Amino acid sequence: MKRFLALMLVLGLFSITLTACKANKVRITEGHNGQVLPLNQGDLLSLSIEGNTSTGYIWEIEEVDSSVLALKGEPDYRSSSRLTGAGGTYTFTFEAAAPGNTTLRLKYHRSFENDVPPIKTFTVTVTVE
Repeated sequence: MKRFLALMLVLGLFSITLTACKANKVRITEGHNGQVLPLNQGDLLSLSIEGNTSTGYIWEIEEVDSSVLALKGEPDYRSSSRLTGAGGTYTFTFEAAAPGNTTLRLKYHRSFENDVPPIKTFTVTVTVE
């Protein structure tokens, strides 16, 4: 009986530890532009932002300290319609890799227009603890 209780105690503590270590997924949109975002190390940050690839414009990361906030894979683009010329949503996923502060800045521009400023930007300050 004592072994059973000890085993149950160990399993309970292990379960609590796993729950406490679980990473959060924080979802943000263009409405979070200019905000400060606190994250815990290991959290995932998902940014969904509207764009339209048929116009030649793309969202591109302009600034981020990847040792603090690491891009996970390539950005995903999904059209909102099957109609030609329809816009859609870009989704960027990052991992809060290490404690620190970084500015995440994206620009919406045509990559082939080198001397033209972006038509939109998105910036958030990320603090990882």
